Amino acid sequence: MEEAAFEPKSTAVPATIAPSPVMDTPSPGPDEAPEYQLDVPSFAPVATCLPSVSAPGTKTWRWGDVTIVTPEGSGVHVGGILGPQAQPVMAIFSETDTSERILIDAFSGQLVSAGPDDDPVFEKQKEIGAALATVSICPIDPSTAPWPYAGPSPNGPRRTLGKISFLQPDPASGVQWTFEIDDPGGMFLLLQTARSEVAIDAETGAVSQETARIHADDKVAFDRYIATIQIVEK
Repeated sequence: MEEAAFEPKSTAVPATIAPSPVMDTPSPGPDEAPEYQLDVPSFAPVATCLPSVSAPGTKTWRWGDVTIVTPEGSGVHVGGILGPQAQPVMAIFSETDTSERILIDAFSGQLVSAGPDDDPVFEKQKEIGAALATVSICPIDPSTAPWPYAGPSPNGPRRTLGKISFLQPDPASGVQWTFEIDDPGGMFLLLQTARSEVAIDAETGAVSQETARIHADDKVAFDRYIATIQIVEK
């Protein structure tokens, strides 16, 4: 998704979301074992919590209660996977081959699955193994977490989807965005944490109250984020 120029004439979309708490604990993972044993780098979550703000030259990633630190330019990317019935998991994967990935539980940090589905050869062990060595379990503290939980909103970067302009969250906040296209319904920006999700119409900026599921701990952060969304005049 390309970053687009910001239009000064844009107007902000107001934020009004009713809290709709979801369960804190994820659903159990699948019971069936893989057909073969993948060669996965060994790791165990560290006991100490890592800083919310990334140190120079590094990037901190959060999803749920799990944090990972990678060096800038490491070739490793981290993202969250959230579904209405699925176990929330953090995916650690190669930027050059997204099938080369490890999934860990977003709350316990335990291994869920690893490697390409059709190939037991795990080629990115060195890169992903280094990231796994930094896994820590640390529940988020909204009072010290990066924006949109605390502090002022950043000046950028901004991205556009349809007619809305929105900010790129700090990966250390545990807030991420993705999008979906419904037919009928059009395109929606999905704002997510491991516990919450809200859909925002990419043409109007309207928040879908029917599908929103917002955990109480994320309510203020989601309101603050949505308040910075702007309609792009074209």
